[in-house]
Amino acid sequence: MRKKVIVSYILLLLIIACQPPPPKKRSMSVKHNYIILLDLSDRLIVQPDQPERDKEIIRAIYELFEQNVRKDLYIRSRDEIKVVIAPQRGSGLRTDTYEEELYVNMENIKNVYRRPKEEERRTNFYNSLDGLYKKAVFSKIPKQYYGADIWKYFYEDLKTDYSNDTLTKNFLFILTDGYPIVGKDVKKLQPVKEALPDLHIVLVEASPRDKDLEWDRIMEMWAEWFDSMEIQEYTFIKRKAISKEVEQIKGIIGKN
Repeated sequence: MRKKVIVSYILLLLIIACQPPPPKKRSMSVKHNYIILLDLSDRLIVQPDQPERDKEIIRAIYELFEQNVRKDLYIRSRDEIKVVIAPQRGSGLRTDTYEEELYVNMENIKNVYRRPKEEERRTNFYNSLDGLYKKAVFSKIPKQYYGADIWKYFYEDLKTDYSNDTLTKNFLFILTDGYPIVGKDVKKLQPVKEALPDLHIVLVEASPRDKDLEWDRIMEMWAEWFDSMEIQEYTFIKRKAISKEVEQIKGIIGKN
């Protein structure tokens, strides 16, 4: 009887030893959430070639989005990119429609379509971007444009666009001339009481006057506002050669 027990025990050990190892759990990839906030005020006509500069920056960010998707072999990617428009009275733009067209979330795309439809997604995104700027530049008269209220976007909409998903790196690129609020004293910016622990804000194309130290004053205001919201990372990119701005953006995303 004892021999039978020993033999059974040895057989059991052999069976266990012959079993293949359990499959390893696939580690979750880091999610990148790219939010691009547009100021479509009279800055579009005051500065030379502003619409084309904006579009070049946005296309560069989209290319970086695609690179990260490829690094995750498409099927592991959880990245998303969205273009959003700062609230602006009287713009007449179909804001919701454009924002829907300029939004790509890899988690919403079936694996079988992720790689084969890459070029089609890019083409649709760029075409929608061109259409948006054609509608946004409706006059050559600055007084016919209302100001874009970036503060209002932070107060009302950022919490929706920000991703609280674990293992997420959120980027907010703000394409603006540097003035965040409409109709109020910029010195009285109120903090937004939302937890945004993993957000890197990049202010792009800022162009306050150097005269009278306006650049220093406006950038100090932004910094104080971000600090009041406990934003850990923010970068100010002054308007300069577009190639240099794009390289700086690539460096920021690459570092993270």
